[in-house]
Amino acid sequence: MPRRDATALKPPRFPILTFDEWQLSLAPGSVFDLKWLMPGESLVSILWKFACANALPGHVLIHLLSPDIDPSEGLAPVRDDIDLTRLCRIVRLPQNVLRVSLLDAALPGRYHPAFRYCRLCTAHGYHSVLHQLEDEHRCPAHQQLLETRCPQCRGETPYIVNTSVIEAPFRCVRCHSHFSYGRLSLRSTTPAMRRQDRIAIRRRLLLRSRNYPDAGRC
Repeated sequence: MPRRDATALKPPRFPILTFDEWQLSLAPGSVFDLKWLMPGESLVSILWKFACANALPGHVLIHLLSPDIDPSEGLAPVRDDIDLTRLCRIVRLPQNVLRVSLLDAALPGRYHPAFRYCRLCTAHGYHSVLHQLEDEHRCPAHQQLLETRCPQCRGETPYIVNTSVIEAPFRCVRCHSHFSYGRLSLRSTTPAMRRQDRIAIRRRLLLRSRNYPDAGRC
């Protein structure tokens, strides 16, 4: 298992800024690296890392993504609800990576409304868009049954991009307990998952794109 970089995602010490000042401060170059991501990483997982890396409050991030949306209400991480061009400009990631991170709005009822996760994946700071699909029951990397309820309070976290979710990375929005087996630090960005686990995720993504063209875009 590769050694984790314990400082890569340490939030910089930024002053309190207005929405416009945050946007200007991110314009010269936000702190983020494509290498921090895993195959098929969900938008929620990506935004957790982005917010942490840039010391960005949840309500500010939601405002930057969609100025007309109430940050407490948020928006669903589906393609019809997210301005992909604007998203690319903010997080500075390739459009193809972000497109895969979003669910397909043309498939209502095919994805889970609650955050659905593998505890081993969350221990590595990773959540896959595959985990949200209703017909995926086990994690392709670890073969664990996917869960929706918090290990502590048994509550469910909605799968949505809003202030409360963004400000509780890989944690329950009700009790703030970690979804993983141990306390997760988002400062770790070097993928700790084994090479065979990353290959298994890529293969599952490829299989879905071949057998289910619509769902494969997820």
